[in-house]
Amino acid sequence: MTAKPGILDVAPIAAAIRAAMPDLSDVGTAGSFGALRAETVRWPSAYVIPLAESPGGNRYQSEHLLSQRVIARFGVIWAVRDIGDRMGTIAGGEIRAVRTAGMLAVCSFRPADAETACEPVSGRLISGIDTNGQMFWQDDFAVALNRHIPIS
Repeated sequence: MTAKPGILDVAPIAAAIRAAMPDLSDVGTAGSFGALRAETVRWPSAYVIPLAESPGGNRYQSEHLLSQRVIARFGVIWAVRDIGDRMGTIAGGEIRAVRTAGMLAVCSFRPADAETACEPVSGRLISGIDTNGQMFWQDDFAVALNRHIPIS
């Protein structure tokens, strides 16, 4: 499937993370994240997931063209672990290093049809640190895209 202008394709973002962070064991998208099971997670890893779109009004009043500025949001889920640290101190430190490198990779990337580079907007822990020192953190980003769709 080819990406449509103004509709965020997360595969190039995942590729930018992979290129900037070769030490990650896995970089995937929503499909690979949805297929994960506890025994299949490769540590450390990242998964890029589309979250939402907020389109603006049609820029041109025409029955032949839809032209909008769209703010697209996506999340990057970072998975880290340190099995030698059941309290999570080392995993907590590792997630900071992974997030810092990841934010630099994502914020340096600009999708082809974007008005802006990607910007961080929020972040949160999405799992507690378990007895194996494993944790998942999600950072959310936004990017402004241009959507132009001929209507005929």
